[in-house]
Amino acid sequence: MKRNWMRSVLCLLLVLTLAIAPMCAFASTKTAKILKINVDQARMRTGASGEIITTLAQGTKVLYLNRTDGAYCKVCTTNGTTGYVYKGFLSSYGSVRADQVYVTTGSTTLYKLSGNSLRKSSTLKSGTYMLVYKTNGNWAYVKSMSGKSGYVKLSSIRKVF
Repeated sequence: MKRNWMRSVLCLLLVLTLAIAPMCAFASTKTAKILKINVDQARMRTGASGEIITTLAQGTKVLYLNRTDGAYCKVCTTNGTTGYVYKGFLSSYGSVRADQVYVTTGSTTLYKLSGNSLRKSSTLKSGTYMLVYKTNGNWAYVKSMSGKSGYVKLSSIRKVF
């Protein structure tokens, strides 16, 4: 009788552990938000009351950089332009793992292949935001916000968050 009771308690603890573990892992994963411009000609500024850098068309996707200035959110466009957009002009579009978001530290060469089979694909300017999908030695397979993909040297990029 006592043995069956112990077995039942152990099974219950095992089931609870298996049920709770995925929730804890999910809660610890930080995400970065991708936002969409929901008005036409949204102005991107240097700050809340700063100069206008550019205007963004409705439907443009931007990466939220986890900073605000009053009612303005700091974002990055697909071409790497960073600035502040009024939060009323933004809506949620999706998210990515924050540990995947990197930025180039200088002008960076993008290669089609890594290692000994180097073939230059293009050049990414300093400050280009990208997602890192996998790493292999000193190389990372990336996709920029503008859709360019390939390999870059890990030494030429850094984590954003």
